[in-house]
Amino acid sequence: MKVINRRFLVLIIMFSIIGLSCTRQQKMVYLQGAGATDSTSQYSNKMALYKVHAGDVLDIKIISLNKDITLLFNIDNETNLNNYNNEAALYFRGYTVNEKGSIIIPMIGEVSVVGLTIEEIQATIQTKVNEMLKEAQVLVRFGGFKFTVIGEVNRPGMFYVYNNRLTLLEAIGQAGNMTDVGNRENVLIVRPTKDGTTTFRINLLDKNILQDPNYFLTPNDVVYVEPLKLKNWRLNAANISIILSSITTAILVLNFINIRL
Repeated sequence: MKVINRRFLVLIIMFSIIGLSCTRQQKMVYLQGAGATDSTSQYSNKMALYKVHAGDVLDIKIISLNKDITLLFNIDNETNLNNYNNEAALYFRGYTVNEKGSIIIPMIGEVSVVGLTIEEIQATIQTKVNEMLKEAQVLVRFGGFKFTVIGEVNRPGMFYVYNNRLTLLEAIGQAGNMTDVGNRENVLIVRPTKDGTTTFRINLLDKNILQDPNYFLTPNDVVYVEPLKLKNWRLNAANISIILSSITTAILVLNFINIRL
């Protein structure tokens, strides 16, 4: 009877540890409940207009029918940038917003842009250009959408996308998706603002995040995926396995001795 009880105890311990080391599917499925039926699910959400901060890089072009005049109003694009990647090339030919919140455009001078949207910046520069040129067109774009993903993802790092719209799921996709032990219920987003740094949490298992304005990232956001608590069990799984094997062997030896006696 003692032999059976000891073996039963060992089995309980082993299955308990195995259970703790496995990630339940409920902890891994994004947007649970979304599209659960055959009908189409629709979620209303609107990305907040991003307002430029100090340190942002803007890609600005002033185009005129006269090529010579166009060159006067733009940073020299003929500079050899072939040895640089896209991000570095953009840094050299783009306009970085300084600490005063301004950029300096050839022939126009200093233009205050901090706190304005891309559309407002374009309209402001267009007004100044109209005072100097006829039939000239101003084009303003973000000089790359920079963001960082760290923690329990397969490919952490800093990334650039050449778009002015990015969702949290797209950012995680750029980082190779979360690992099995990434905490999908409590993703931390660190966002620099003109008034300081703001942090907030997102539950990627909840379909309602599709209606949360923070589902859309802004340039320079940092996404941190925390590990689940069970990661510690996985890291110690090898040591626990050795200990259990030793205990099992000891119990079998003791049972064998008891039987012989």
